[in-house]
Amino acid sequence: MMAKTHIAAGVVGAVVVSTLLHHTVTPAIVVLGGIGGLAPDLDHPEALLTRHLLGVRQASAVAQETGLLRHRGFAHSVVALVLSTVILLPFLGLMMAHATLALAVLVGHASWVTALWRLWGTGNRIGWAAGFASHMVVDILNTKGVQWFWPLHLWVKSPIPNITVGTWPEDVFRWLMLLTICLWHPVLGIITAASSEGIYRAVKI
Repeated sequence: MMAKTHIAAGVVGAVVVSTLLHHTVTPAIVVLGGIGGLAPDLDHPEALLTRHLLGVRQASAVAQETGLLRHRGFAHSVVALVLSTVILLPFLGLMMAHATLALAVLVGHASWVTALWRLWGTGNRIGWAAGFASHMVVDILNTKGVQWFWPLHLWVKSPIPNITVGTWPEDVFRWLMLLTICLWHPVLGIITAASSEGIYRAVKI
């Protein structure tokens, strides 16, 4: 699927999961749901997120050429989901927290940090894991399928007619997701639709 669909699916997944877990829908959940929805495609040098991260596009291209990584292989697996949620996300969060604190102290407004973290809210792992998992689920609708159980050579794909990437059925699928959550919970539906578009535009810049 295209980036726009994965972002929408990631935000939808994150919002639905957090609601079912009775967790407040915070900016952390929404944003990390959208980014998590893009993350598995870091194994593809032409993916939207890959192109906008310094050095990642080149590393991904080399990994593809050497056979170290295969698109929709390891990066789309349960192993990658667990490792990124349990190890990578907390590490990046800690680095971001230190960087934010250092910047606040440097400009003489350390109190800003508290305000920023309160605004960001909790639920980083919920958003990320739900967004990442949504990518794995959505991609089974494509012809190739996904190697969920890497390193096993077992590709999971939907038995129903597959959706070709970038075609009108994909657009219909994306709008159906957004329409469904709007019917389920109008307020969350508006937040989801607006956030998905905002995240897409922010990453695309």
